Amino acid sequence: SGTGIYTAYVDVFFMDELGMDIEDLSSVAPDPAARLTRRLPAQVTKSRKDRSKAGNGLDNSEPLVADESVPGTQAVWVKTFGCAHNQSDSEYMAGQLEAYGYQLVDESAKADLWLVNTCTVKNPSQSAMNTLITKGGQQGKKLLVAGCVPQGDRHAKELDGVSVIGVTQIDRVVEAVEETLKGNTVHMLQKKALPRLDLPKVRRNRLVEVLPLSTGCLGACTYCKTKHARGELGSYAVEALVQRVQAAIEEGVTEIWMSSEDTGAYGRDIDTNLAGLLEA
Repeated sequence: SGTGIYTAYVDVFFMDELGMDIEDLSSVAPDPAARLTRRLPAQVTKSRKDRSKAGNGLDNSEPLVADESVPGTQAVWVKTFGCAHNQSDSEYMAGQLEAYGYQLVDESAKADLWLVNTCTVKNPSQSAMNTLITKGGQQGKKLLVAGCVPQGDRHAKELDGVSVIGVTQIDRVVEAVEETLKGNTVHMLQKKALPRLDLPKVRRNRLVEVLPLSTGCLGACTYCKTKHARGELGSYAVEALVQRVQAAIEEGVTEIWMSSEDTGAYGRDIDTNLAGLLEA
């Protein structure tokens, strides 16, 4: 049975949103997947400087080099703060960027763009984000800020003039990066359906699949900024989660970390529960 397969091959761990601070993503990853289909960004503020180089043809016999006129050739550094769910979001964003052709680097100095995935639960994490934004600006880096800080407080003064992408918009990170590298300021914060679980992924640990069960929670705590960022409980279907686990096992994963903001509430919005998921 399906349960027998998971018992034989993987260990399952449960992670809540206060699990750990996640460090930089490794650039070691499988071969890129096919290039991704793009849509127009939700809101783009054009740079005053005309960066377009229309009419400049590309010689396919020449290797691509990092140039803002050639999308998908620049280097990106990914920095993640916060919980295991944030780690999973960063892995998905990194996977899409690599699949499109961007180079993931371990050293921030070598990057053309910094993608900073933020946490709003812990003050030290948000303070570290502020420091990174200032540092990146001083070094002339393009900046894209993701995660709970821009989603929960889009008017934060630290985000003035910085591109931002919301927690349900991570499947549009290629668009956001491409526009930001052109010198535009992108805002993609509108809430929408949960991102698909079958997107490309670059795992920080190739043996560990961080599996987001749901987003948001059932609480109504007025002091909680995570509630403002992640919103109401939204659970992934059991079938989608089982398919993701099966695919991860086929890719060599030996541990499954089940993560969400409110793991115990999983499925209450779709007429199931955690026990039902584990039995699937």
